[in-house]
Amino acid sequence: METLQHKGLFNPGGCLTATTFQRYLEGNLRPAEKAKVEEHLRHCLICSDALEGFKRHRSHLVMQGDLEMLTGKIRKRYSVSPLIKKGLPVSILITLFVFLILLLVIYFIIRILIANPA
Repeated sequence: METLQHKGLFNPGGCLTATTFQRYLEGNLRPAEKAKVEEHLRHCLICSDALEGFKRHRSHLVMQGDLEMLTGKIRKRYSVSPLIKKGLPVSILITLFVFLILLLVIYFIIRILIANPA
């Protein structure tokens, strides 16, 4: 049984590869391998969903296109926003800090002027 190691991302034991899915669906696994695949499928929701995808997409080319599209969507969704990369939150904090300092300076000037009228 061929697996991909994901270092605990999905499953500490690793997830099934495309080759294993194809061999499983074609009935080309030895009984021990088939039992391991079925055990893995019972505990791994991602591989179970992937197997359903393999069943629907018998053509490897169609599936490859779908996988690339989904990978792109996942990367886009979980990538860091360009605004955060450019430090927008830091610049906002600096601006707020400067604004606060200016308010404090103005406050103390007004207090001094009120306390010591000319």
